[in-house]
Amino acid sequence: MAGTTREEFLKTVRQSLGRKEGAPEPEYLALRLRREDQRQKVVTIEARVEARRRDLLTRLERVAGQSGWRVYRAASPEAAAGYVLKLAREKAADLVVRSEHDVFRRVPIDGLLRQEGIAVTPILAARAGDREHLRQEMDKAQIGVTGVDYAVAETGTCVLLPRRGVSRAVSLLPPVHVALVEPHQVYETLDDLFAVRRLAFIQGRGDAGSYLSLTSGPSRTADIEQTLVIGVHGPVEAHLVLLPPAPEAASPRPGTPSP
Repeated sequence: MAGTTREEFLKTVRQSLGRKEGAPEPEYLALRLRREDQRQKVVTIEARVEARRRDLLTRLERVAGQSGWRVYRAASPEAAAGYVLKLAREKAADLVVRSEHDVFRRVPIDGLLRQEGIAVTPILAARAGDREHLRQEMDKAQIGVTGVDYAVAETGTCVLLPRRGVSRAVSLLPPVHVALVEPHQVYETLDDLFAVRRLAFIQGRGDAGSYLSLTSGPSRTADIEQTLVIGVHGPVEAHLVLLPPAPEAASPRPGTPSP
């Protein structure tokens, strides 16, 4: 259509589609889902997950182990901290970096490791605003310890959401990654996870975050001559520490239904 302006072209398309001039843009029905509908869907998911909590933890432990995680079920927060300390000793670690997840209020690894002469860098404490220094710290560390925002039993997956104090680099740059998982964070399927995240998107007025980091064991690839190699694009070892339930009510997860 040589010589046709953009507006003339669009007008022709609208007329061909039977659209009246000035008519509002139609909604794409597949994307139209009311907030209350999604909230009720997540309420149903939460009820199902709570009813199956014990089985889900067992399934997560089994599937994660099959995926290459080294799984440890801690009897207490102190036992979880002790596991991290034992691992640091085994790896002769002199630097550990960690995220700023709330779980570290229950599992205070900083003091325990420092008593052993092991430096601990919470990522917010590493020269605020100096991203290059922070990256160097994460690159030098032998162990990166994170909480998680969700875990998925069907795939043995831990999920991190980006925000201040939480960086996927903590789980990717050090050769050993330790993920601390609380029972209330475990969902059954990836479908459950995405339903919860969709509700969070709706309730957050459009803020879906820049990414979801899904980790299902140590890094592996078979790109070269179909030979499996561990640790090429991330940690060589991945440890999943399952914590016991918190005695008090847990903090709401991201995406938990709200009125």
